[in-house]
Amino acid sequence: PEQSSNWDYIFSQVKKAGEGSTVLNLFAYTGGASLAARAAGADVTHVDAVKQVVTWANDNMQASQLNNIRWVVEDAVKFVRREVKRGKKYTGIILDPPAYGRGPEGEKWILEAELNSLLKNCNELLHPEKHFVVLNLYSMGFSSMIAGSLLESAFKTNTNECLDLFFTDRRNRRLPLGVVSRFSII
Repeated sequence: PEQSSNWDYIFSQVKKAGEGSTVLNLFAYTGGASLAARAAGADVTHVDAVKQVVTWANDNMQASQLNNIRWVVEDAVKFVRREVKRGKKYTGIILDPPAYGRGPEGEKWILEAELNSLLKNCNELLHPEKHFVVLNLYSMGFSSMIAGSLLESAFKTNTNECLDLFFTDRRNRRLPLGVVSRFSII
């Protein structure tokens, strides 16, 4: 439920960008954001290091009666580096990195050490005229302002939106889950 505003945002950005939109979803997990982008008409590349999770995302796609998502089981950092070398461009990039993790070949991911470099490489993958980025963070050391500053630095933009992700319980209390920063030039 905390991601629903992101899914709405992704759907609307893809619709605004129009035909030929391409979206890269990194650390994509079970694919909610991939499904939102595909439902809006984008060609989607879904990248996660865990094969079982990508299988689950594929099941979610089929249950949603969607098709043609490109599934990639790989370390996100390595995949992005290769896409830069290939000269690939994306209309949208979604990042939902863990605080800590391991790639399929044991690659170590530590958010604080790797994120800035990954964001700078992602900047090279953005379509020059129309693009959007969504960055979710779940590490307690990152506020929404810090997430926004990271995007401003890596993507040379100051037009981002920074929000707290939370779940509201039955007593109407907000339980913090993470932060999101996002921007669009569409």
